[in-house]
Amino acid sequence: MTEQLGDVLKRGRVLKGVSQGAVGDAVGYSASWVSRVENNKIRPADTTLVALCGVLGLSEEDVGLERDDVHRRKVLTLGLGAGIAAVLPPSASAADPKDLVEASLFGLPDARPAPREELAAALAEARAVFHQARYTQLGTNLPALISGSLASRAHDIAARAYVLLAQLAIKNYQGYSWLAADRARVQAELTGNPVVMGEAAHSMAITMRRAGEYQAAIGHLTEAAGRLGQRDDQLAMRGALLLTASYSAAQAGWRGQAMDFIGEAEETAARKETAAQKLYIPGVFGLDQTRVFRISVHHALGEDEQALNYASKIDMGRLPNAERRGRACMDIARVWRDLGEPDRAFSALRALERFAPEEARRPKVRAITSELAALNGEIPGLRRFSQRIGAV
Repeated sequence: MTEQLGDVLKRGRVLKGVSQGAVGDAVGYSASWVSRVENNKIRPADTTLVALCGVLGLSEEDVGLERDDVHRRKVLTLGLGAGIAAVLPPSASAADPKDLVEASLFGLPDARPAPREELAAALAEARAVFHQARYTQLGTNLPALISGSLASRAHDIAARAYVLLAQLAIKNYQGYSWLAADRARVQAELTGNPVVMGEAAHSMAITMRRAGEYQAAIGHLTEAAGRLGQRDDQLAMRGALLLTASYSAAQAGWRGQAMDFIGEAEETAARKETAAQKLYIPGVFGLDQTRVFRISVHHALGEDEQALNYASKIDMGRLPNAERRGRACMDIARVWRDLGEPDRAFSALRALERFAPEEARRPKVRAITSELAALNGEIPGLRRFSQRIGAV
């Protein structure tokens, strides 16, 4: 009796000694999706099969694919199996952040419409991976998620997936952040949902701010905030937009606007600090989030003593995830660096690496590390840290 596709894939997974969840994570789907494939209830698209072969150590012939089109499919699925080291020991992934972003912008795999619940589960997994600061795995998961949501006309899921892509680009390769944020905007506008549109506007505004377009960023944020109502999720989205507007104003040196925006965000957080405020954007809006932003806002305004005062009030254990803890540590490191305290700045960077190892490899962290080495290259552990994160 001929072995069916699901049996072949299950045998490969069992021989690898990994779970359905791990396999699903590697190719951008849920564990339940893998279970249905193994039970021959659904057949993956050929491009997804190529990725599964890479994950499970199978050949294309093992799953019934023809050799003449395999190379094209591998190009289309760039990144889907590249992050296997993130979930399958013992290998380590060294994917280039630029390649990971390009795969989701220019090399999407072929996809067929998928059930909404599967797409929603894959989005939830991608969001969790972002919050855990596992950026290589996020980059490998996004192409299939974006392709599947576009094929299914699930515009809200596509928009939120592009928001994650924009954040990935902002953190690790800013050259494509404009394009990712604009694709998020296009998909978000098709939903008519003010929260989804707010998430897309949030990513676009960060990209504008990083280009020095402070007024444009603030205008984009306030326009998006104006569309939001009084529901918990809309208030939380409004608070997140106000925090980014505050930091944008602070970077421009507009103290009055910066204080107004963050004050309003704090009022919103105090009013609606509930578990229901988790969003698809990075982080969780609430009072702890406003305190983290206070560090960066006061630092941008040259008010480092106030920044440190807010930093002293932050309990890292209360911050919702590794990405937010890493952000707080980097902000604190910047303050100590500018105060001429490289030892204390390096202590903050070491904490950052403990919380979020991949966050420590961001270009901005490498730049701060190089500056600390110039201030005092004899700080114990700094040289090895620099080598570890690629700052030398």
